Amino acid sequence: MANKKYFWIKLRPDFFNDPYIKLLRRMAGGDTYTIIYLEMLIKSASTNGMIYFQGAGKDIGEELALMLDENVEDVRALLAYLEAKKLITHPEITQDLFLVASADMTGSEVDSAKRVREFRERQKQKALQSNNEVTNSNDKLEIEKELEIDKELDTPLIPQGEKDEVPVNPAKDMLEIFNKSTNHKLRNYGVFGQLVMKNISVQEFQDVMNYITDNWTEDIIAKTPSTTYVKKFDQYSDTASELGYRDGKRPKKPTKGKQEPKIATNADIQQQQKKQQS
Repeated sequence: MANKKYFWIKLRPDFFNDPYIKLLRRMAGGDTYTIIYLEMLIKSASTNGMIYFQGAGKDIGEELALMLDENVEDVRALLAYLEAKKLITHPEITQDLFLVASADMTGSEVDSAKRVREFRERQKQKALQSNNEVTNSNDKLEIEKELEIDKELDTPLIPQGEKDEVPVNPAKDMLEIFNKSTNHKLRNYGVFGQLVMKNISVQEFQDVMNYITDNWTEDIIAKTPSTTYVKKFDQYSDTASELGYRDGKRPKKPTKGKQEPKIATNADIQQQQKKQQS
């Protein structure tokens, strides 16, 4: 049985007293901008604060307006304000956005934990109503059923035959592997959220990075941005698997420098963006 995960954003009691929000609301159309900002935070909750540009619009502003069903000029005005105040950043030379406030405002919970939490709340209500301990055999049976359901839901999170727990934040673990393998110092792990959303495991990511460090030259590794690793991950994964990089295993004889990919330079990325906007 699949274990669904729920996400939400948590507003601090002083959210609307924050100087940035107060200044935003005092602008012409500021209340509309504030609502759009909250919509953006909600949208980024399941992707570790990232909003990815898919190319449906001419730019991220037009695409967000389509996704949020808002006026494109309002969205662009808001993005200009958020960027000026450094409330959003671009992790690479792309139109993908990272909302700085998202990490502190996002909460999540798997449905098994939600089910147990709601069950415990029901039991507290019963205890308050009766002012006695729950001793009824039916209640005991219900507790056993809930615990059994919780165990059943949690079991798929741990691969069969392995004792290690599934990482709490796979995207963050991928960032650590990426930085260690490439000597990069990337701080934003949101870019790897795309791989997590595609159900790519940390072990699969490690296998690909093992293939890359064994077969690419240091110069190629240094020049390749993190977004390229993500966008071409399936291609790299297929090659790595064919060469024997799977389940943490490496082939006996790596061929350093013989599997170098064609790397998209910053100039290539900028040229592609101009074509999309024309």
